Amino acid sequence: MPEKVMMGLIHDDGSYSCLPGTNEDGPLPGCLPMDFPTWGYTIGAFAIGGFFGSLASKYMNVWFGRRDNIMISCLWMMLGGILSATSINIVMYSFGRALVGFAAGMSGSSVAIYVSEISTKKSRGALGSLFELYLNFGILFTQICGRYMAFAPAWRFLWAIPTIIAAIQLVCMYFFTVECPRRLCANKKYDEACATLQKLRAGADVEEEFALMLAARQRETESSQKEMSIWDIVSVKDKSITWHTIIVMVIQAFNQIGGIGPMSVYSVGFFTEIFGDATLASNISLADASVNIVATLVTLFFMHKVGRKGFMMISTGGTCIASVMMVIGSTLRDGNGRQGIGGLAIAAAIVFTGSYSMGCGVIPWMIAPELLPMHALASGSALGNSSNWLFNFVINTIWPKMNEGLGTYSFMVFVVINLFGFLFMTFCMPETTGKDLDDHKKQKELDTEEIVHEPKGKADME
Repeated sequence: MPEKVMMGLIHDDGSYSCLPGTNEDGPLPGCLPMDFPTWGYTIGAFAIGGFFGSLASKYMNVWFGRRDNIMISCLWMMLGGILSATSINIVMYSFGRALVGFAAGMSGSSVAIYVSEISTKKSRGALGSLFELYLNFGILFTQICGRYMAFAPAWRFLWAIPTIIAAIQLVCMYFFTVECPRRLCANKKYDEACATLQKLRAGADVEEEFALMLAARQRETESSQKEMSIWDIVSVKDKSITWHTIIVMVIQAFNQIGGIGPMSVYSVGFFTEIFGDATLASNISLADASVNIVATLVTLFFMHKVGRKGFMMISTGGTCIASVMMVIGSTLRDGNGRQGIGGLAIAAAIVFTGSYSMGCGVIPWMIAPELLPMHALASGSALGNSSNWLFNFVINTIWPKMNEGLGTYSFMVFVVINLFGFLFMTFCMPETTGKDLDDHKKQKELDTEEIVHEPKGKADME
């Protein structure tokens, strides 16, 4: 929302200045003058920080556990927010955004695993959807704040708000949460794991669930399975795990690669170019953020019926159709000869964000623990999240140039990408709804037993 105020003006002689009326006499500059490509790089700094944060989460999740890693990321979030809010030049601002991205990359992987590992089979889909639901609440909250704080020096407080929220989250995490029982079992802290599971289940009988958890860890110990590194997965030490990691990486990539970045981060500028009305463009962005929440709620209630695969097919198919609508709506001329059919472009934006939130916004954050065994989860999840952040950086960084070069046809790129995504989800993505997190281990053992020991009679079958 406040990009124009932050970027300032570029004059004909190449000099920069803040917008007229911006107070530049305070202790901090009223703007950080830059051109549009530089603005794209500052947005990309957040994503590149997220990429390295995702890679770091592989080690942080192993060394500190899910819960402590999330709390550590809160500290990075607070530091990055303070740097962004008090920045006096573009370098300081970009570094602050990169630190916030690093924190988001660290926590994104950990939160997804944490939610999956503390959930029951039936509640995992709904609780996983809450990740995206609250993310969308955050986007809507920042859009509303940006709508009314798009002036100097108020735009600086936009970066202070998440700093305060991160501090609150740190306190809440410390006093009201516990480490994952599954992780504690893997570290052989069995008594603590049992007590933690009992606390999470609030008075329910956890004896059977805990016994199954112990049995899964025992199978890992007996099979002498070591923690897989990123290189082990990349070098195909286990074909099944490498293939499932590729699926995780593709699904995570579609959290960003399908065009949601331009539809959200650059939406105000994009719709202003189409309609020539900045206020209308801001209102469309707010409507999109609201649609995100409604669509995520739909996913929350119907996840167990439609399934992960079903929602990903709906999502990629919907964004593909919406991208076609966007190209038509922004390219054709209306009855008065003006470029752009406003109603169709607005409908395209709403269909796009709604479709995205039903699958591509939700499923990537819950799929890794359901496809990867415990000994490969940290590395596989780190690769998946790195894929997400890498494409976040690429798409958001090249979009200004892509939009400048292709104009109203720029969303044709996303038509092709989302069509590929629909085909991949249809033919390559397995259904994991209702699956136990240790099913892949049991299935692998059963497959091996069938090959080595063929049953010869009734007694063997029994």
